[in-house]
Amino acid sequence: MGNIGGMMELSKDYIDLLYETLGDSVDDLVEAISCEPIVSVRVNSRKIVDVGESVVPWCEWGRYLSERPRFTDDPRLHCGCFYVQEASSMFLWHVLKNFVKHDAIVFDACAAPGGKSTLIAEWLDDNGLLVCNEYVAKRANILVENITKWGYPNVIITNNTSVQYENLGEVFDCVVVDAPCSGEGMFRKDEDAVREWSLDNVQICVARQREIIASVWKTLKTGGVMVFSTCTFNHLENEDNVKWIIDTLGGEVCNVPIDDSWGIECSVVGGYHFYPHRVKGEGLFMAVFRKVCGGNSNRLHSKGLVPLVNERAEWLLHSDDYQLYDLKNMRWAMVNHHIEVLQSMLKIRLNIFSAGVQYAEMKGRIWIPAAGLALSSVINTERFVTVNVDRETALKFLKCEAIVLDGVQRGIVLVCYEGHCLGWVKNVGNRCNNLYPQYWRIRN
Repeated sequence: MGNIGGMMELSKDYIDLLYETLGDSVDDLVEAISCEPIVSVRVNSRKIVDVGESVVPWCEWGRYLSERPRFTDDPRLHCGCFYVQEASSMFLWHVLKNFVKHDAIVFDACAAPGGKSTLIAEWLDDNGLLVCNEYVAKRANILVENITKWGYPNVIITNNTSVQYENLGEVFDCVVVDAPCSGEGMFRKDEDAVREWSLDNVQICVARQREIIASVWKTLKTGGVMVFSTCTFNHLENEDNVKWIIDTLGGEVCNVPIDDSWGIECSVVGGYHFYPHRVKGEGLFMAVFRKVCGGNSNRLHSKGLVPLVNERAEWLLHSDDYQLYDLKNMRWAMVNHHIEVLQSMLKIRLNIFSAGVQYAEMKGRIWIPAAGLALSSVINTERFVTVNVDRETALKFLKCEAIVLDGVQRGIVLVCYEGHCLGWVKNVGNRCNNLYPQYWRIRN
């Protein structure tokens, strides 16, 4: 390992590879990644709160913060009012704005922990559909939590390999591949990424990236767009992959309009570099491709693969727009015209972690409102007894501790903070049984 001017200690191989990409600007980059990281969040447009001082220029819902607060102690985070997301990665919003319709069907192939997924859900309206996949089961559970708290009804989450998706056929208007990478762009946020970096690891990442891209390309409709991104700087994982996508898959590079004041650098082969010494954000590379030729679009399967429930989704706004169904010991609500996609996914035996609104769960012999329903942006709150609590009580609730609600009707009660829903309790009078999921609880 070595260092430049007493700054962050980096390996010689890494510095040499940087020089191939940046030349004499390497010193400026290393100085930038030796500084404190930029802090930013993205506000949920359906649960708006005031959290930041200035707007991220390429994403209208992104906000920069002057310092990093204790986000865990802010109940609004757990309500899904905002997501802590790196500003550069919000450039995806600008890409969607230029290339993807609000009613599209989008596939986020490497979705955990959920930053880009919640952003895509934000872009789509309820006629659109987002399918998220995460290969690692533990990370998929984190993805479910973050998507559930964000509260949008148009999301399916799966836990599969990218290869298992090939049999689905060409069903997606857009595919997003935020590929596993060597993480150079996260060096100032993650010391482990610095220690673990090696040329061998870079080559392993390249092979994995191409395997994922080749598989999910088969699910993209002809005329659709694929967004490829990494949080790294080197040409092996970025420009070389762009050339490979063009030469091997026949992808056509799309030019994204950008403002010179943003500091984003255009790559000569196609794609966009976010360098921390030039933009207000962390390291990122993003490229957009159009699929100009392909096979036939898949015919979706629609014959009774999901056990549907013949009841109205009365706990939701616009209840006639939803179909109730049972899956994995939970009752869910899915927008009517998305059921067909879900059925096709089950037909090829994809592992569904969640699909639509987590509506109800069985307790004893009765169905009670599910945790996900409380956080959904389409919950009909008029159907429930609700109570707004102060910050101290909200944090006790989020720690799964018992709370007391004096003067509140007994039974199932919807707990809210500053008008935003948090979850459920069963008020038995002298105390409340806390129904917040144990695996979501604040542990500090």
